[in-house]
Amino acid sequence: MYTQDYAQFGAKQERSTQARATARFSSVIADLSQLNFADADDRRAFPPTLHSILARHGLLGLTAPVEHGGLALPLQEAIELISATASFDVSAASTLVIHNFLALPCIEAAPHIPEQRHIIWGATRGDLCAFALTEPGAGSAPRHIEASAFIHGDNVRLSGRKIWIGLADWARWIVCFARASGPDAKGRLVGVLVDRQAPGLKVTHEHRTLGLRGIIQNTLEFQDVELPRSYVLSRDQDGWGAAASSMNRGRIGVAAMGLGALERAIQVAASYASHRRLGKLRMIENSYIEQLFGQMVLRREVVKAMLAASCRLVSAQGTPNVHLASATKVLSSEWCGLVADQCVQLLGGRGYDEGTPLAKIYRDARILRIFEGPTEALLAHLGRCLLSKATRDEIADLFRSVGAASVHAGAIAELSGLNETDGAVLIYAGWLTTLGLAKAIMSTDCFSASDCASAAADLVNSELASLRARAPGRQSFEARSRANRTLTTFLHDAACSIRSPVLTDDYLKLVQYI
Repeated sequence: MYTQDYAQFGAKQERSTQARATARFSSVIADLSQLNFADADDRRAFPPTLHSILARHGLLGLTAPVEHGGLALPLQEAIELISATASFDVSAASTLVIHNFLALPCIEAAPHIPEQRHIIWGATRGDLCAFALTEPGAGSAPRHIEASAFIHGDNVRLSGRKIWIGLADWARWIVCFARASGPDAKGRLVGVLVDRQAPGLKVTHEHRTLGLRGIIQNTLEFQDVELPRSYVLSRDQDGWGAAASSMNRGRIGVAAMGLGALERAIQVAASYASHRRLGKLRMIENSYIEQLFGQMVLRREVVKAMLAASCRLVSAQGTPNVHLASATKVLSSEWCGLVADQCVQLLGGRGYDEGTPLAKIYRDARILRIFEGPTEALLAHLGRCLLSKATRDEIADLFRSVGAASVHAGAIAELSGLNETDGAVLIYAGWLTTLGLAKAIMSTDCFSASDCASAAADLVNSELASLRARAPGRQSFEARSRANRTLTTFLHDAACSIRSPVLTDDYLKLVQYI
């Protein structure tokens, strides 16, 4: 009797939760639909009402605890909202990812900072938070970060420069990563919470990027910014652990952004193809174009299933699986770029025209292959983890968790004997890992309930076959030397034909980045 009552109560609670989620989703979509994001793209600034809309719907506290003013949403529901936002504007969705998945978790994990609850409460109500990791000579590579956090007594003094920092000039708080120094410092990376108004912090150059024009991105100059030591987020001076955890969650957010942009591109192209005529038939009735759209939809199904698998592992383990998060981000961003390109091509000149949404989607999608780790860096990391004895068991456990131990064993066997330090081998091994995980996930009913799951699995198998056709061989030293000589010859010939060197600091202004 009690069991039956409890089951009925649980079902009622679940229906109530789903109803609230549906109502929230519909309300957010209705408000976003009223904004002119094309105009925001031209102006390189969001509509003034966007941040208030995000705050009013609670989207600046997607996964933050209720007691801190957040919505405390499951990760799956949070990424669905991010994906829906990206279908309107990738810049707006990137605001949600930076604030919710990168910066805010670092603050939530540091209960010792003064007035933490007040800071998080303000963040969920509209005080934006930025994440400052990238540097001119380091990118996002922690070992090359040169910004200094000099720890002395009860204070810390920040010095250094950060570039491409999203939300920097709009943020109330900035989570900055620097190298600890000083008499009692361990020299590790630390995260420091910085008030945007702190003396010595200057927001300077605004980066005019190819896409993401709605969100502001700046260079930050930290000129002896003095802060209480209590604002060092990682007391054990293991700031990279906090940064890595946020970035793994951020990769899932970027994958969700890719999914939203991909879906919108297909919608726009399909709408056009349904009206455009080729001879006696509508474009969408052309067998080649039917197949092209079919492949686009299957790619979308694979990305959705991988995001679902990533969210399920977070629910089970409490934190993202670094390898699955990386693979999901790689596949989503690469396929979003591919689909956006195909959709622009389908519309012909109209696709290239800024008056249609596809040109903007095409530009915005390009950054997704770079954000939170470029594709090549993530693939090399996955390949290194697959091949290294120190991390091979982690990859094996992941494949076993999605029922694909045999896929892992096959990849290891295929790669045996290849040079584990060769860059081409690492990239190839990374793609084997990524597509192998996708194949396994599409074969597991709990991750993909779609009617076309089997066809999507066939698509992944086709991608694997195509990959294996380009498998790296045991490149000889002479072959590598020949490739180097070919490039050297080209650069010399190009410089002579153009009458001046192409890559100069004056021309590309690279001096501020390298």
